[in-house]
Amino acid sequence: MSRTVKRRLAAASRLAVILAAAGMVQACSMTGAALDDAVDVTALADSSGLAGPNPFLDTPDAEAGERDRMVDEDTIRNAVTSAGDDAVSAGTLTWSNPSTGSSGVVSNLRQRKISGQICRSFTATRQSYDGVTLYHGDLCLDRRTGWWTRLLQPAANRG
Repeated sequence: MSRTVKRRLAAASRLAVILAAAGMVQACSMTGAALDDAVDVTALADSSGLAGPNPFLDTPDAEAGERDRMVDEDTIRNAVTSAGDDAVSAGTLTWSNPSTGSSGVVSNLRQRKISGQICRSFTATRQSYDGVTLYHGDLCLDRRTGWWTRLLQPAANRG
């Protein structure tokens, strides 16, 4: 056999291997079944009860959302109660909570005295993964017990 014929046979052989491999990959992707359908989730369970729920199922976690909202409300309270005189006189300040990823702006911050207690009223926004919420708040400082919340609720809940 000539050298040219040997090269052509070798090239044809390599091409055949590449086409065969491509055919196998294409056959795998042409079955029409999604990968999720091909996995038998019953194999995830065992008789010992140690296997948990399928971690790949998309389930809403309402408790986590409520927990984040409450932690963010505490962060808003802390921002208002720890605001210095400059922020109070400016009437605005920003807040953020790295643990929830939420942030916002406290505005219309006013300080006044009610029955001998210093109180701060304000509006605040909470921008989080679930949207933007406007809050109305009023916090007061009792000399014996510290800051307490007269009002902190979303604007839509005001009666």
